[in-house]
Order: sequence, then C-alpha cells, then structure tokens
Amino acid sequence: MALDVRENISLKEYTTFKTGGVARYFVEVKTEEEVIEAGHFAKQNDLPLLIICGGSNLLVSDEGFAGLVMINSLKGSKYLEGEDDSVLLEVASGEVFDEVVAESVSRGYWGLENLSAIPGTVGATPVQNVGAYGCEIGDLILQVEAINLYTNNKKIFTNSQCKFGYRESIFKTEEGNNFFITKVFLKLSKEVSPKLSYADLKKQFVDYIPTLPEIRNSIIVIRSKKFPDWKVVGTAGSFFKNPIITSKQADELLAVYPEVPVYHTGAGMVKIPLGYLLDKVCGLKGYRQGKVGLYKEQALVLVNYGDATTNEIKNFANEISEIVFAKTKINISPEVRFIEKL
Repeated sequence: MALDVRENISLKEYTTFKTGGVARYFVEVKTEEEVIEAGHFAKQNDLPLLIICGGSNLLVSDEGFAGLVMINSLKGSKYLEGEDDSVLLEVASGEVFDEVVAESVSRGYWGLENLSAIPGTVGATPVQNVGAYGCEIGDLILQVEAINLYTNNKKIFTNSQCKFGYRESIFKTEEGNNFFITKVFLKLSKEVSPKLSYADLKKQFVDYIPTLPEIRNSIIVIRSKKFPDWKVVGTAGSFFKNPIITSKQADELLAVYPEVPVYHTGAGMVKIPLGYLLDKVCGLKGYRQGKVGLYKEQALVLVNYGDATTNEIKNFANEISEIVFAKTKINISPEVRFIEKL
C-alpha cells in the first residue's frame, strides 16, 4: 500500500498548544514498514523530519515546518510476568501514555502510577525523560527500540545508552535525533512500592499505605487543581525546567530570599523549584499579557487563552525569563521544544 503523504496540513490540531503553521508534507504512520517508507520519502526529497507523538511538548513556528511531519500511531502492548515480582511491559510508541498508566494500575502493577494524567504518547516519554511526583520514566525504562530514519537500521538503546538526565535524553541530541522510537520496554513490579515523597501525597497518606488506584486518583485530582485542561485551552503543562544551579549560586539566592526551598542533587549542584520563584519571589502566578499567561493555579504552566500565535508565546516566555533573571540572577530554560520552519 502506498504511503498516504499529504501536503500543507495545519499543525494547530496536532499540538496541545494549538499553534503553528502548516506542514509542507504530512503522514500518519501505523506500522514499522510505514515508518521506514516515510524515512525513505524524506531522504528522496531531501526533507527535514519532525516526529509528533501527541504534540504535548512542542511549540511549532507560525511559519510551519518545511519538511515531513510524521504522526506516530503505532499501537500494541504486552505484559510478561517474571518468576519474581517483576513485570516487563513492551509497549508501542504510539499508544496514549495515560491509557497505558491506567491499564498497568488496573492490573496491579507498580511503577507508572505517579505519572498519571500526563498527556502525550509513549514514544515521547523517553525523549523528554518525563517525570512527575517523585518518579521519572527513565527510572523504569529497560530499553528503547528505534529505527534510524536515514539508514533504516533498527537499534536497541539500553537504559544507560539513553543518557537520561533531568528532562534530557540522547533522543534530544544530534546523535539521537534521526531515530524514530517504535517501542519502549518498562520494568514494573507486583510488589507494593508506593512513592510518596511528594508533599501533597505524603500529607494524604500519613501512616497509611495506599492502593495503586488511590495513588492514581489522588494524582489526577492534584493535577486537575494545578494544570488546566489541555483539551480546552492551549498548554504544554510545565513550560520551563526547574533550574539546577551551583551551591554558591544557591547561597547567594538564599541570602536575599531565605525562604526559597532548595534540593541538593549532588556534585555541588542544587535544584530550585521554579514554580516557587515565579509565584513567591516574582509574583507572576496568573500574570497575563493579552492571549498568553501563566496559569492562575500553577505559575510554571504557560497558557494560550485564545488564538495566540507561537511568536506571542515565545515573546511572553522571554519576558518571564528576563523577570526571573532580574530578580534572582538565574537563567531559566524551556522544557518545551521549539520547532522552527527550517
């Protein structure tokens, strides 16, 4: 069957920010064969590639994308229980991530529950090393299967080869940029192992070991209070990364703002909760300029309240960065990926 490549397709409906121009070429891939065929089409026509897995962490140029956009619709999953309490989950990259989390919880398998209610598909999670409420997907990944779109070769990346860091992985680098993730292999467990370090969870389950559904439901409620519904307004969730600074910088910050929480990460580095800086230090929670603003319940979340353009969002984000630097001397960086027309 010939690949169904379309032309000049608006990308607004394929990202949760609801912005962006048109894709010069556009294709939805449902099989590995179609992935390879799409890569061949891009090579033949000397086109840059953009892979969209739910579009929940992208900000696409108003001028669109002058290459081939691939929508990942690979489906399928398998669970394999080990002789001990371990469970191997093999899941296709186009599966909706929260549906996978919900199924693992319903089966009684521990590991993914703290990542409940995160939008997007499975294939995007290792790219960003998605994390929330004391858990990162990189802690659960055994390996990632991917196809090199320029050689058609399949490669298995072990956990260490993925080079996971704070919202980072090899797939965000030039070295890993040519790979289309097809499957993710996750290590889950039947052993009761709740992660309750996050303050809101710790308060709810004092002297009490919650069930998997209780943890998932609790996180869904917590997120619903802090994050807007991305199906209603344009957002990518947390827009900026929490800054990681040196201990010396942290000491200088605390000398001015002694109430700022700090989290030592080792090697003389300290993580600062940016939501606190934006809210308590800069007074920016709920701050708005026209159609773009920081969410009233969570200052880390940038919201497209109407028909804002990508340029308006970028300009607003730059303004926020400048305010934070003026107040704290800390440079902040986006968690969201900016996609230029090329």
